[in-house]
Amino acid sequence: MKKHILHFTDNLLYSFSTLLFMKSKIVGLILLCATLFNPNITILGIISWLTTFIFARFIGIKKDDVVHTIYTYNSLLVGFSIGFLFKISFLSILLAIGTSVLTVLLSYTLFSLFNYYFRLPVLNIPFTIVSTIIYLASVKYSALFVDSFYRHEMLNLTFLPASIHGLLRAFGVLLFSPYDIIGILVLLAILFYSRISFFIAVCSYYLGVSILALLKGSYAQAYADISTFNFILIGIAVGGIFLIPSKRSYTLAFVAVIVSVFILDAVTVFWSTFGIPIFTLPFNLVVLLFLYVLRNVGYPRINLYIKESPEKSLSNFLNFTKRFDYISPQPFLPFSGKWTVYQAFNDKWTHKGHWKYAYDFVITDDEDKTFQKKGLRLEDYYCYEKPVLSPVNGKVVDAYDLIKDNPVGIVNEKNNWGNYIIIYSDFGYYAEISHFQYRSLKVKKGDYVKFGEVLGLCGNSGYSPQPHIHMQVQYLPKLGSETVKFFLNNCKNNKMQCLEFKELRKNMKIEPVEKSRKKARILQFILDDEFSYAFYKNNKKIKDIKIKVCMDVDGSSFFNLDGTEDKLYFGIENNKFVLYSFSGKKNSLLKNFFYAIPKMPLSDESGLMWEENLPDNLFISNAGFQLFLKSFKHNAKNVKGKYKILNDYEMEGIIEKEKIQTKLIFDKIKGFKEITVKSLENEYKFVMNSNGGK
Repeated sequence: MKKHILHFTDNLLYSFSTLLFMKSKIVGLILLCATLFNPNITILGIISWLTTFIFARFIGIKKDDVVHTIYTYNSLLVGFSIGFLFKISFLSILLAIGTSVLTVLLSYTLFSLFNYYFRLPVLNIPFTIVSTIIYLASVKYSALFVDSFYRHEMLNLTFLPASIHGLLRAFGVLLFSPYDIIGILVLLAILFYSRISFFIAVCSYYLGVSILALLKGSYAQAYADISTFNFILIGIAVGGIFLIPSKRSYTLAFVAVIVSVFILDAVTVFWSTFGIPIFTLPFNLVVLLFLYVLRNVGYPRINLYIKESPEKSLSNFLNFTKRFDYISPQPFLPFSGKWTVYQAFNDKWTHKGHWKYAYDFVITDDEDKTFQKKGLRLEDYYCYEKPVLSPVNGKVVDAYDLIKDNPVGIVNEKNNWGNYIIIYSDFGYYAEISHFQYRSLKVKKGDYVKFGEVLGLCGNSGYSPQPHIHMQVQYLPKLGSETVKFFLNNCKNNKMQCLEFKELRKNMKIEPVEKSRKKARILQFILDDEFSYAFYKNNKKIKDIKIKVCMDVDGSSFFNLDGTEDKLYFGIENNKFVLYSFSGKKNSLLKNFFYAIPKMPLSDESGLMWEENLPDNLFISNAGFQLFLKSFKHNAKNVKGKYKILNDYEMEGIIEKEKIQTKLIFDKIKGFKEITVKSLENEYKFVMNSNGGK
């Protein structure tokens, strides 16, 4: 019973905080308390909210349905509008219940239509429609007792100037309470949870009011306009919620506010004919128009994963854009062993114009020569007849190997590409490899090949003065199509440095990172795996902790620190063990695991090194001022870690900016046997207990 009450209370508070596009029980509690100054609003709002739950369950809408948050906060607003207009009575309660049912039906229908046809959010269109219906119908309801004429002027601070009074009143209107003290509570709630939202909200209000004042010729009239709260909602929605917070998103938000001024006045003139307020119509119209156009023109910073606050959305965006690249093609090397880059991107010979994104590879000796003896025969070249491997998993869409190899120094200008193969990768791009040896292909058109499978032998066909492998990536299946930029996966240079997301340079010696099946087994975690650790601080045992492997609703795996809601999301991709993101308290012990192994190639090569950007929320609070500043310059104060494999079971790292040193010892069966994280102040150590993993 207690669990159900807590769940009910949490959902209610989350619904309140959603009014400000946030998800916070504390913010929800502040807003709930703010409405208590007008019990009509509070009670009828909660009745409407409760009705949505009962009716939704009754008709079969599940509690985890995406539309859940849409109809709950829309119904809450509908209840507020009824409570603002009418006193509590049997009839007003009946009206709240009936309109809440209508809100659920309307929310679900609009969500289905908007999501399917336009890929747009519903926002609070259901509230606007239903409240408009209520206010129009109320003219005929003589049995209802009007409440809005009974003002609560004691909630105003008469000594405030008009500019501040207007601001506070606009924030209060968000809760149907246009009073200074209510506005202060709403402002504090926003400031407490999101500096970004606070900044955008205040700037948007004063920008919109200033434009309105210029058009009306009076600041007094502009400050007195009760509909100016739309500027606040538009600014927050465009600048911090649906777009990733940045200088550009702020600019777009302010442009949207300016556009909304004309819409606000036009709608007000029309709606005043019926004697009803415009509610959030300008907000809905402007935000949806901006989002629709921005999505369709391919605006790069649409917020695809909206989090609980703009700061968390920004942190999530920066984490994934700096640490991962799910857009650029990332094939593997088309060979084994050590090779040399003969031509790089946009190089001086053939890699120009439409074909600038391509690499040529050869094998060189200690003197950087590509051949032995005099190099007069093809057989003198080190790479001639060496196996060429598939760089991707995919289907062979074109292949040809009937062109004879050129003698050394002679090129075939008629058939530039020589013998070739084009593979359609499982990731949606085409990998083309050229200059195969005559009649050497081992696969044919229509075959499905896997990464590392032998395709044929390195030759000297086509426009090729000496044997080499030519590789490019394109988005069309035709031979000679325009190339696109790509990165090579699982690649290292001769200094044992991993080259993830780095362009190769001419004469660079590279080779694949050797994959370790043993390391892959050690880092293969499955659901319900548990690990027990003794936690030491400065060589003194503090407590035992337990970490469990869990699965989220979207199927992603994470480590959970027992007794907390702290989560460390992980996975294996492209032959690497990866910690994707952290969610939890700022002092969580799980952060130390992230410091020690944010990403690691599944390799045992001693001396292998790599660099890794670390998420901002490991070091700064999502609600802090630093992320607000970072929204203006995304690349400011990035934190990088440098890591190195010491031997089969040990690796170390250093996070220089934070002055943190790490060492990790792998268990020989599964997981992490020991993790040490040392800063200037403390040394934390996690030691797996005997039989601690199961």
